[in-house]
Amino acid sequence: MTSDEGEIYQFENPVKPEGNIEDWMTRVDEEMKKTLHVFCKKAVFFYAKMDRVEWIMKQIGMVALVCS
Repeated sequence: MTSDEGEIYQFENPVKPEGNIEDWMTRVDEEMKKTLHVFCKKAVFFYAKMDRVEWIMKQIGMVALVCS
């Protein structure tokens, strides 16, 4: 997935583009939420174990904002 700001991340489980477009887009949306949830859990775990600036630089923007 690529944001407008150029940040890129990979889904935990890739979604194949198959079936009705509405169903496929729903699966993409669900996987995006699941992946970002995993990223947030990992970020919160490492928050106390790293220097703050280093931690922020390793996260995508949305995760850094939500989890800090």
